Amino acid sequence: MKGVRYSSAQAPSEYKCGCCGATQVKLWRGYNEVPVKLLCATCAAKEANKNIAGIDSDGRRPTDMGRTDQIGFFVPAVPDEEDVGYWGYTSVPTAGVNWWRRLPTLK
Repeated sequence: MKGVRYSSAQAPSEYKCGCCGATQVKLWRGYNEVPVKLLCATCAAKEANKNIAGIDSDGRRPTDMGRTDQIGFFVPAVPDEEDVGYWGYTSVPTAGVNWWRRLPTLK
């Protein structure tokens, strides 16, 4: 994905929901899904049949086990700065996490 810079508060134009087209919001992707389909919180919740009521500005929603940034099998979609792809869920560098968290959670 071209143009991702973690120092920016903006997302590149191609970072958009593959369902509704939402841009400049946090997006999620299927865990180990190829090809990657990006979804906003609302579309990911619909596809996963999960309730996101109470989702916060960090993209975390309440569950019976505590708060999580996962929506079913969807995990935060954090692109790398080298335009190669998306970080693995447990491998995202702190700068990438901070970039993703700065984006609005809902459109």
